[in-house]
Amino acid sequence: MNEAELRHWKSHMMVELLLEFAGSATTPDDTAKAYSRMETLQAATYEDLQQAKKALAARRAAAD
Repeated sequence: MNEAELRHWKSHMMVELLLEFAGSATTPDDTAKAYSRMETLQAATYEDLQQAKKALAARRAAAD
């Protein structure tokens, strides 16, 4: 795994997060929730990326 892969994953997750909140009016609670999730995402490490990949693989396997 390399730095580029981690940056790509973080960017993708940030877009998903922003799209989640873009569809409707946001409340102060929504804003706080989004900010908290952004902080968590920015602090993500390679280990977090590996866990996300495993979770995605498990979901795909369960769907089959």
